Amino acid sequence: MKTLTQCSQRWITSVMLLTILSIPSLSLAQQSDLAYADVLTGQSEMANLSFDQLAAGAGNKATVVQRGNNNTASINQRGSGNNAAIHQTGDDNTAYISQTSNGSSASIEQQDFGNTALIVQRGKMNVAQISQSGTDRSAGIVQNASGMAIKVTQH
Repeated sequence: MKTLTQCSQRWITSVMLLTILSIPSLSLAQQSDLAYADVLTGQSEMANLSFDQLAAGAGNKATVVQRGNNNTASINQRGSGNNAAIHQTGDDNTAYISQTSNGSSASIEQQDFGNTALIVQRGKMNVAQISQSGTDRSAGIVQNASGMAIKVTQH
């Protein structure tokens, strides 16, 4: 049974993520918008919502793979030479990655049910990784400086 605190934290995290995703400057990219970026998207099962948001910059690579139901993924890279990957299995998982500067790498891997993750990197040459399994896990990483590295693991 979930406690009130767990429900409140999940709700606040979900509202933050949905607010970020609704920012007008984040738009669904068309193939012509990708500026020499590589995108790989794969989904199985039903009702997965995946959209790759890539703007400006060259040499960005993004991968989104989802298996399960009702998973949401988003990637937004504005600099050049960034790598981002989201892998989700299970149901009702939400992920977000945004990288503004150059040469950064970020990945989110989530398994099981109801997990939420958020990575925002504004500096250059940053590395961030979130790995979660279980139910109703939440994580967030923000790196505003350059040359930073962080890894969050929850099992």
